[in-house]
Amino acid sequence: MKDDSVEIQKTLKEKTIGVLLAAGMGKRMQSNIPKVAHVLYGKPLLIWAIQALIDAGIDKIVVVISPAQTMVEDLIKNHQFPSYIKIKLAYQDKPLGTGHAARCGIEVVEKYFAQETNLETNILIAYGDTPAVSGTTFQEFICFHLQQNNYFTILAFETQNPSGYGRILIDKNGDFLEICEEKDCTEEQKKVLLCNSGFLCGNYSEFQKILPQLKNENASKEYYLTDVPILSKKLNGKVGYLISQNEDELLGINSPEQLSQMELKFQKKFLNTK
Repeated sequence: MKDDSVEIQKTLKEKTIGVLLAAGMGKRMQSNIPKVAHVLYGKPLLIWAIQALIDAGIDKIVVVISPAQTMVEDLIKNHQFPSYIKIKLAYQDKPLGTGHAARCGIEVVEKYFAQETNLETNILIAYGDTPAVSGTTFQEFICFHLQQNNYFTILAFETQNPSGYGRILIDKNGDFLEICEEKDCTEEQKKVLLCNSGFLCGNYSEFQKILPQLKNENASKEYYLTDVPILSKKLNGKVGYLISQNEDELLGINSPEQLSQMELKFQKKFLNTK
């Protein structure tokens, strides 16, 4: 009988494609360097993010960047990834939101990986500015998604300090209802401690169906990825969520202060493993 970890790796390799969103300029970083090019513990944020997907067993990855981010493109081309890893670039010409970025990524999946996809293929949406997520966390997330036979699965977390995060609203049975961005939450909803990490796993064909239906009827005039599971739910799709036990892994880098804090965490983590 095969070792479970080998079987998991085989399943992820055959059934999962990673789409990594990395087009944001990161104005709050107070730098002319693209956010994902900032260095954390000796490596750019983006490289940490790609490595986590590789560690999870994903060997087909699409990275969504802005055409202006030649530095990010060079980072990917010049890094020595294992030879079996297939990385393709998608370009988001205009910053029209995470839903639009995901659609740009899916279009490149269709272009380069169509022959390797089928009805069981899933897409993991990840982020170039979230460097601490482990391959093991991604494995658990994707395996949960497959086991639950969901159309879409959200990676969630519970925190005593939910300020700034979208809240995941559930019914009395614990079933997913919607994601409500904090600015749209009522005072009662702001008390909800179950939050959206942004990571989303979904069936490839469902992404193809739902993404073109997104609307930008909001103050920012952007297409939001968070609308994908909500719309799927309204169309009777099976949507679930997995609560991560490690909130620190899910922290994104949006400022120099957050980068410094993550540097300290990485120093502690890697010095303790030596």
